[in-house]
Order: sequence, then structure tokens, then C-alpha cells
Amino acid sequence: MRVLFIGNSHTYYNDMPRIVQQLMEAAESPIEVTMLTRGGEHLSGHIANEQTKFNILYGKYDFVVLQEVTSEFPETKEYLECVQTLKGWCDEAGAKCGLTMNFADAKNNPPQDMLESVVTAIGNYLNLPVARAGAAFQRAKQFLSDIELYAEDNHHASYNGSYLIALSIVHDFFQVEPKGLPCLGCTAEVADQLQRLVHAL
Repeated sequence: MRVLFIGNSHTYYNDMPRIVQQLMEAAESPIEVTMLTRGGEHLSGHIANEQTKFNILYGKYDFVVLQEVTSEFPETKEYLECVQTLKGWCDEAGAKCGLTMNFADAKNNPPQDMLESVVTAIGNYLNLPVARAGAAFQRAKQFLSDIELYAEDNHHASYNGSYLIALSIVHDFFQVEPKGLPCLGCTAEVADQLQRLVHAL
């Protein structure tokens, strides 16, 4: 299976798609991963770049992961229009696509409730799967507060946070059971706690 990640620094931080690939390999469902990412890039910016449409149409991908920028999350109407455009290209190419739910920064900016509501609503409206990374972050902050999820800037994910995002993606997009997957840089205890959290979402 070939998987394309379209997004921004929240996508490429800690080489998160590679973590997804390693988890899928461990689950005996190997994938190839490619990224189209740029720091601070909106989905609208990817649409304006001719490389994006070309990659989707001719890259022979099976699945395309879409992640909007977090710090300047667009109005719902713009987000919907961008996802519709990208979904249309995926449909034309015969690829499925899904949305990665954004997570708020350590000070809850922008509000996690808003991010979760909008991404979930667009996913439901367009019948697209949603990787509930933001919801997983929110629950981990509440119940696993001893695990550091943020990098030093309190905006991007720490390695633990990227591992949590990757678990959400393999579970919600590819129906892989997270419990028992390898630690991949986390301690065994932290990995077990995050796996159980994603399983319970």
C-alpha cells in the first residue's frame, strides 16, 4: 500500500509518517510513505502548488492523509472547500483519503473543542475517516499528565506525541489494533499507556 501525507510541520515533526510505516510493518501490513509537507502550510497552499495534484493523480497512492495547519486553522467553509478539492483529485486517482484531527497547543490554542468539532463534522459530511489524534492528545493531557506530549515550543509534538498521532492513524485509518505494537523510541510503559488510550477512544 502506498500512502501520501499532505500537511505541514505537525505532519513531518519527528518523522511521524515513518513511525506510521514502522507500526504498519510490525502489524504485518507494510506500507510505503511519501510526504508533501511544508512548515505552516495550509491545505489551500498545497492546492495552489501544481505538484500536489500531479502527485495525487500519478503517484499511484492507495491512501492520502490530509492535515490542515493548526495555528491558523481556516474558517470551516474554506476547510471544507479544500478537503472537497483534494478528495476530488483522490477520487479521480482511485485513492481513498482521510483527515488527521489537529491537536491544540499546550495552552489550548486554538481550542481543542473547535478543532475536534470541525474536523469531525467535515469527515462525517464527506464520509471520510478521521484519525482522532487531537482527541487522543486531549484525553492524554487529562489522564496521562505525566507523559510529555509537546516539544519544547509547546506547540509541536514531542516524540511521545508523534507516537500517539501515529497510533491514531494506524488505528482509525487502517484498523490496526494498537495494543502490543512496538515502542519505537518510547519507554515500554509510555507506549503501553498510549496504546491503551487509543484503543479506548
